[in-house]
Amino acid sequence: MDRKTSKMVVAAGLAALCGCAGLLREKHEQVERLDEHGVSAPALTVMSGTILQFVNADARPHQIYSNDCGELSSTVLSPGETYAVGIGIGPKECHFQDLLLPLSTGYFGTLQVHDEQEERRLATQD
Repeated sequence: MDRKTSKMVVAAGLAALCGCAGLLREKHEQVERLDEHGVSAPALTVMSGTILQFVNADARPHQIYSNDCGELSSTVLSPGETYAVGIGIGPKECHFQDLLLPLSTGYFGTLQVHDEQEERRLATQD
């Protein structure tokens, strides 16, 4: 199976998994661009279950990497390619960067993941 087909299979699988979660909650999508200036929004806030897409709108390849949240780590994205991922359960904070440009701060970012149900449960434990 070639890489493009593998990515499509993974994206379809993630979409199916998130579709099951969507039965209980509303599905959200967020698209962020990687271009010659960096990531379009370096500070992101999403709800658990959001489908986050990184689109390589640059002429050079990029690779998202996160030590905090493995689901954010992509394969190398050639120009025009997209990486889509279903964000797991929060609350949590994820840091990410472009692995191919590790010193370029324009590609650094943080992702705050909120989960209303989990936050409500934690608040009532006190």
